[in-house]
Amino acid sequence: MKKATALLYGTILWLGTAAPCQGFGSGDRGTAGAQFLKIGPGARPAGMGEAFSAVADDVHAIYYNPAGLAALKSVEVTGMHNEHFQDVDYEFAAVAVPLLRWTSTRKDSNAYGVLGFSVTNLSVGRIERRGLTETDTPDSSFGANDFAYSLAYAYAFPYTGLSLGGAAKYVESDIDTVHAGAVAADLGALYRMDLMALSFGVRHLGTEQRFSHMSDPLPTTMFAGASYRFSTKLMGALEATVPRDGNPRLAAGGEYRHAFNKEVRGAVRAGYTSPISRSTTAGGLYGGTFGLGMGFGRFSFDFAWLPFGDLGNSFRYSLHVKF
Repeated sequence: MKKATALLYGTILWLGTAAPCQGFGSGDRGTAGAQFLKIGPGARPAGMGEAFSAVADDVHAIYYNPAGLAALKSVEVTGMHNEHFQDVDYEFAAVAVPLLRWTSTRKDSNAYGVLGFSVTNLSVGRIERRGLTETDTPDSSFGANDFAYSLAYAYAFPYTGLSLGGAAKYVESDIDTVHAGAVAADLGALYRMDLMALSFGVRHLGTEQRFSHMSDPLPTTMFAGASYRFSTKLMGALEATVPRDGNPRLAAGGEYRHAFNKEVRGAVRAGYTSPISRSTTAGGLYGGTFGLGMGFGRFSFDFAWLPFGDLGNSFRYSLHVKF
């Protein structure tokens, strides 16, 4: 418990000193590009308000906290479709492979670490194009595409409860005929105890994206979180994020699981994420998240509903398979 307290204090100190020194959490919205990187993948994490960095117990850890990959002992594959508001489509796919999974050894399959790979895509079609003359009728239309490719590795230090992980990413964006690229890294640490876990790290730390004669930094974000298992069925989690281009945000979520028999199981999830801005008045249930999950054997299907008030709703669907 003393180690956990020391790590928690260290995390708070790190967020409280390093973030302001680097201009994080300054509320400077619109000062970073590649905003699609902020969209958290996976219907399960989304249903928990994306408070997932200290949970990180499946393949979605590759985004939320790559250190969590170190605990995986099976090959895991996931795919997600996100029906975002305003005709925006978001897709995500990932795989995690313990290095000893297909070798003949007495060691655990993750004894030498776990590799992960993911692809993220955000696409917007039928953007109206207008010329220099003001008109109600568009001249034509064009599209925009964003991609992120991530290769991750995580290792759990034996008998310590500590895992470290990192991911290298290539980020590219296309708007009509203009292209921009950047390289980035995600770094994370996860300390697990019997019932509690603590996390901290940084996402999207990298070079600037350059469009023609303009360049934008990536939305680098610091995070810290905690999770607690109240029982084998009930878990809660908290997370704080400090982006370079916005105000600090807090998220909280919970998950209740129930096994109907050896093969069939279900889950109910709920969470809340604080608004992007203190002046946000999107209305409705904005900030709340709700999710359901159903599993059969090695397969799991998850659904999440994220209401954005007057902007509309976001629905996320995920398929998760273990081998």
